[in-house]
Amino acid sequence: MSQPKTIVAIPCYNEGRHIGDVVDGAKEYVDQVIVIDDGSIDTTANVAEAHGALVIRHKFNRGKGIAINTAFEWAKEHDVQVLVLLDGDGQHKPADIALVLKPLLEGEADVVVGSRFLSTKNRIPRYRTVGQHILTFATNLGSGLKLTDCQSGFRAFSARAIDALYFTRPKPGDVECEMQFLMSENHLRVAEVPITVNYNGRAKRNPVVQGVGNLFAVLLLTLERRPVFKKLKK
Repeated sequence: MSQPKTIVAIPCYNEGRHIGDVVDGAKEYVDQVIVIDDGSIDTTANVAEAHGALVIRHKFNRGKGIAINTAFEWAKEHDVQVLVLLDGDGQHKPADIALVLKPLLEGEADVVVGSRFLSTKNRIPRYRTVGQHILTFATNLGSGLKLTDCQSGFRAFSARAIDALYFTRPKPGDVECEMQFLMSENHLRVAEVPITVNYNGRAKRNPVVQGVGNLFAVLLLTLERRPVFKKLKK
């Protein structure tokens, strides 16, 4: 059997309600869909397998960043050329996979970020929009890489990017911020494309609390890269 060259990887925790539809939609655009079940205590793994996904299970909840590392390690072991990250909560539109794949398949980028704030008009709650813009501004300033949406979980990576990136921040939001710093440091070519999102479901985490935590993570990521901080660590 030939190895899949293009995959969708879905890191998720307790997404049994949505994961089947997400897997079904994603299968149309790639060679393989893998689900990293990060210690779920619901039906996530069984539903994903029933819909045709390859499921990699974590015995306990380790965090989104670690789940992404698991997906990247699998991709390297199986000679994957393009990996698309997709959230498992039904927020993303699988049809947009074609959009995030295009710059990679045409050799124009190493990483493609699906942005909620480009030309596509998304019905995003205003408080979320304000918070996201503040966080994006801080992440752009700290990393030196300018994006319109630092928190998007919808991204695609070339083999070069898969080899270069390894994450230490496990929490959702924190890992996306860390990713931007690492993309800048590894001189990866980054592109953004507009995507559509659905905010009809109830948020699993308090957006305000998570946003403050993410902003603190950006501050730490920025300080860690300052010469004075590096000397103190030594």
